[in-house]
Amino acid sequence: MPDLPRWREYHRKISLQGPDPEGGRLKLIETVKQNRAQKLTIFDQEFIRQRDGRRESKSFSLAFRTLTVPQISRRLEQNGFTVDAILGDYQGLEWSPGADVWVILARRC
Repeated sequence: MPDLPRWREYHRKISLQGPDPEGGRLKLIETVKQNRAQKLTIFDQEFIRQRDGRRESKSFSLAFRTLTVPQISRRLEQNGFTVDAILGDYQGLEWSPGADVWVILARRC
């Protein structure tokens, strides 16, 4: 995931919708909030299944603390890993602060 400052907040965005493999339709509605003081990103998610004229909804929240790429790299090295590469996408592009994702390739020493 990119560093916390790059995450955009949004409210009740339809992130996914399509057919339910068991019949009917599925929809995922997400809200993303940030608590920058605590470096937390919070996802509120609602899964909706509509089938046979019935609507079923399940909701949950997921929160995670976001660290910077240098902070994660240091923590890996402090815990016995060697960082071999830091990538900015899933095709092997080198990481930069503007990357949408980051992938750290590390191995235990």
